[in-house]
Amino acid sequence: MRVLHAIRTPWAPYSLMFANDGTRLAVGGGAWYGEGGISLARLDSGEVAVTPMGPQRGYGPPSVAGVYFSADDRYLVAVTRGSSLGPGPTILFAVDGLSIGRAAAFEPAGQRRMGDPCATGAMMAGESTIVRHWASSVEQCIAVRRFSPRFACRADDRRHHLTHSRVVVRRGRALTGGGGSLALAEWRADSGLRESGRAAEGLISAPLAGEGPCETIPIEGCPRVTAIAALPGEDGFLTGGLRGELDRWSWAETLRQERLAVPGAPLANIEPALPTTPKVQEAVAALAWATYTRDSVVAICTLHDETRWVSVDAGGRLRLWQGAQQLGAWTLPAPGTPRSLAAHPSEPWIAVGIKQGGFGHPSSLVLVLEL
Repeated sequence: MRVLHAIRTPWAPYSLMFANDGTRLAVGGGAWYGEGGISLARLDSGEVAVTPMGPQRGYGPPSVAGVYFSADDRYLVAVTRGSSLGPGPTILFAVDGLSIGRAAAFEPAGQRRMGDPCATGAMMAGESTIVRHWASSVEQCIAVRRFSPRFACRADDRRHHLTHSRVVVRRGRALTGGGGSLALAEWRADSGLRESGRAAEGLISAPLAGEGPCETIPIEGCPRVTAIAALPGEDGFLTGGLRGELDRWSWAETLRQERLAVPGAPLANIEPALPTTPKVQEAVAALAWATYTRDSVVAICTLHDETRWVSVDAGGRLRLWQGAQQLGAWTLPAPGTPRSLAAHPSEPWIAVGIKQGGFGHPSSLVLVLEL
């Protein structure tokens, strides 16, 4: 493994996606108090353009929780959340090189209170944009948006597996893990708010067409799903858990779960982390374990060869797999806690977004690595 690019942005990197033509990388991010934006990086020159979100209608600048390119790379969908995990708009940006311009948006309704559904991920399937929500009831965990047909904005569904979107689409349904912040669970119970996924300890399944109820799918031996990603093809997908569980899912007559990694399994770290200062370590520890544990799987994606896949945990450990076999494991060569992952469409490259700053002043390092 070697580092090809190290990209700095002024906020935590919640979402990554390579352009379908392989020339650019989109990074969306922000902070607890919003103040996020989108960076576009050109991979051949290393040039980076940062676009702050700026204040939205009725509230301040939001965080960008998910980014997703259209099939022709003319558009970039961005889902956002407001300050203190409030709701934010879903925005369609027109893309020209490293420049983006707002083309359309779905604005949240109501007063945008903390505890209302807020975005944590996004993907496109066909002409639909699927938004994954957090801090909501089971029925509100998935929302489906469709922009005007005049934009001709459509996804390349064959590349769904390249990007960790926190949601997958299988057999006409959107699947995601329930769950939310460990630190906020007690506060939500005291305030009477229901934490997302508390009624669904496993997976949440919602119909894309909007017809029929949401369903819950139990997962054996996994108290909370923290990552989900598609496998190449029509049906298969992978999930990661709070304690480091990894499962592969497939359909026979029913949906079948296969455990690939169990909590506490040893890792063969073949590259050490770079030295860190006590101050950085303290800030990282305070951030990382509010939502995850050190072993929690935070992101998964499949490489362009469609045979190998990668998982990364909150403690900064990257694992390379082929089927059910682990090929190697590394500690990432930078301090911090990973938050996002994406694979290049034609090269053996991955991008990992690493949150490094403190609670009020997050910073971001995105590493583009060759495997």
